[in-house]
Amino acid sequence: MMSTRVKPLLRKAGLTDYEANAYVMLLEKGALTAKQISYGAQIPYSKVYQTLNSLEKKGWIEVTRKRPSKYFPKSPETALKTAKAVIENEWLKMEKMVADELLPLYAKLKTKEKYDVWLLKGTLNIVSKFKEMAKDCRQEMLIALPFIKDEFIMDFYPLLNSFVGDNIQVRFMMLEGLNGNVYRTLSRIGEVRCRNKMFGGGAISDGKEVLLLFSDERGEISAIWSDHPGLAALAKDYFNYLWKESEQRTLKPATSLS
Repeated sequence: MMSTRVKPLLRKAGLTDYEANAYVMLLEKGALTAKQISYGAQIPYSKVYQTLNSLEKKGWIEVTRKRPSKYFPKSPETALKTAKAVIENEWLKMEKMVADELLPLYAKLKTKEKYDVWLLKGTLNIVSKFKEMAKDCRQEMLIALPFIKDEFIMDFYPLLNSFVGDNIQVRFMMLEGLNGNVYRTLSRIGEVRCRNKMFGGGAISDGKEVLLLFSDERGEISAIWSDHPGLAALAKDYFNYLWKESEQRTLKPATSLS
């Protein structure tokens, strides 16, 4: 008897229910006539020859030309190799046809593609966007902050520390006078350098996304986020320029914030 797991797999291999029933019966009983297969596999006699001819064309069975004709199965391994070759051939044809039809449409879409530039106001919106960038980061995160609070580090530490396990390169550029414990904590995640002057800050993810921080005359923080490659590249170049002129600090061992 055919197990309940096999029949769905045979259908995926290209067999109908009647064809699957006939093939399995031949495996169980050996060579049989069409009449015997019709009776044993419960295939209407009016459909049994159509079913067996299809199985033969698909490479699952062979037939003797003597009278009465007898049908016997090929090995499952041989039959599956034939079925795989047929499916792969059909897939290649479909792939070519679909690609020929749809690639020109995709090419037109790419030429029309626009990049986003968002103005973010409010700490919650800015923090939310930074977390989104951090979660999507795969290779490199560059962070420049002119000031940072201890509680900010505690909030972001689990997210930033995940970069270590993911082998993501992280570089922090901070303002001189940074709290020693904050410095040590950030140093466990990536390389930290300090400057005596910083005009604004931000983050650059994988050289593709950029978040630029700035404040107005009232001191309220806003940010510009963009996935424009030109803007991200410009921000990264400027970060690297400042990075070369920044210094690493040497501190005595102490307990980190983690």
